Amino acid sequence: MLAARFFVLSLLVTVISAASAAEPPAVERFVPAGAQRGSTVTCRVMGKAGDGELTVISQSPVLQFSFSEKRETVTVTVAPDAPVGVHWLRVANAAGATELFPFVIGVIPELVETEPNARLAEANVLSSSSTTVNGVLEKANDVDTYAVDLVSGQTVVASQLASRVLASPMDGVLQVVDGRGTVLAQNDDDSSMDPLVTYTAPADGRYYIRTFAFPSAPNSTIGFAGAPNFVYRLTITTEGFVDHTTPLARQTGIPEVRMALHGWNLPVTEASLSSDQKVLNGQFALPWFVHDVSVPVQEEILLSPERRDAASTAISGELTGAEEDVYRISLDANQRITLTAEVQRFGSLLDPVLLVQDSTGKVLKEQDDINNDTPDARLEFTAPSAGDYQVVVRDRFEGTGDRRFYLLLMEQPQPDYRVTVKATSLRVSKDKSADIPVTIERVQGFAEPLIFRIEGLPEFVTAELPRSEKEGDSSKAVTIKLTSSQPMAWSGPVRITATSLDSNRPHAVVFKAADGSDIQEFWLTVAAE
Repeated sequence: MLAARFFVLSLLVTVISAASAAEPPAVERFVPAGAQRGSTVTCRVMGKAGDGELTVISQSPVLQFSFSEKRETVTVTVAPDAPVGVHWLRVANAAGATELFPFVIGVIPELVETEPNARLAEANVLSSSSTTVNGVLEKANDVDTYAVDLVSGQTVVASQLASRVLASPMDGVLQVVDGRGTVLAQNDDDSSMDPLVTYTAPADGRYYIRTFAFPSAPNSTIGFAGAPNFVYRLTITTEGFVDHTTPLARQTGIPEVRMALHGWNLPVTEASLSSDQKVLNGQFALPWFVHDVSVPVQEEILLSPERRDAASTAISGELTGAEEDVYRISLDANQRITLTAEVQRFGSLLDPVLLVQDSTGKVLKEQDDINNDTPDARLEFTAPSAGDYQVVVRDRFEGTGDRRFYLLLMEQPQPDYRVTVKATSLRVSKDKSADIPVTIERVQGFAEPLIFRIEGLPEFVTAELPRSEKEGDSSKAVTIKLTSSQPMAWSGPVRITATSLDSNRPHAVVFKAADGSDIQEFWLTVAAE
């Protein structure tokens, strides 16, 4: 996963002797929630800006921000060489800082929807072959419509980003309709709650992409839902759109790897990637981010059907013609192995089920979803005796097709631990303690005490650092307490680290962001009052 560092865009770490501003910012997001690199866009500030001087803290110094006098809008200037993808932002003043919120940098032209656009006659007409529309379904029964001109045989792809990354509480729907309002194609959920729809025009003409939504958390609402936070980015394109690659991932450190490209309207079907190349873009409407794994990667289609040894490796496969893929593996008596079928981060439609069978086909262990938040499947298996076993990957609903792909990781289990927090903005006042709850996940029998430390604290702030014992309540969760002893205001980044006592392995305490990245820096505000 990516580790994010943050830059302060108008001041660095600041010590302020004056009294803190009374009201910290409570900004939830900027709308639109992204921009094309090399452009300047004016965004609405959703939420309260707070008092005093405002600062935007970002992962990258290539974004510049300027608030309007009333702080109702902010102008965002994106450098031409800005990294594409999600940039995590926060707004801070002397009284506090917001939680992180996303701002997405794209590569194709962008526009902001204009209302009204519910009816076909009111549709926003797209003049570019690739456009990302920034929209909001602002109220109940809101429908947004966009017109695109296609020629016979041309395929249009429409992909919405809302529930993913932007955390919009909407379950979006996309439709392609003709000039009479007949629905030609529709998609509700694709690989997530966000929809993706494709349509190949049978004749020249004007077609319409229509979107509306239901609440992501079902309630008693009847009809289409909407609210100011039903924010989306809708990419509509007749140009190249990468859906996935084969293999799905590469081994870290490999100097060069060739990947076959799968999707729609692709100008090329293969790409050669150097070890430092992290993203495919330029010829595609949306960038495709390359995934790395620590073990060797094999392609299912290249493995011998007679014997598919797959221990300590990753297999990139897909369920096309067959309803299940079977891999044979030799294990010693009492040998342990961890199997993981990853699909979520690749956008696969597969809902994997993992099975381990003996040589006769008897099921010894079966596992479905890891938890309610991910369709990935994980299974830990200990061989009862030496011999050959079968690892089976199938779809929960017996589906097949070229968009049901997976990465099967077969690894020897290693004891380890992960430490996470649920917030990235911390605030402490004089003579009052602030609590930082830390969750500890111990995997594969990891049983060592952990100690904690914090880097970046000002001298007048002290930390009560707990110890996580190998057993009991503290083995799963601890609380760090911060206390300020001086009437001074301060703001800046801090980092928290956990270290195992026996093996002396340090791990950063992280916040897991919605795009899968690990945030390792937290913003601490010390109030003067």
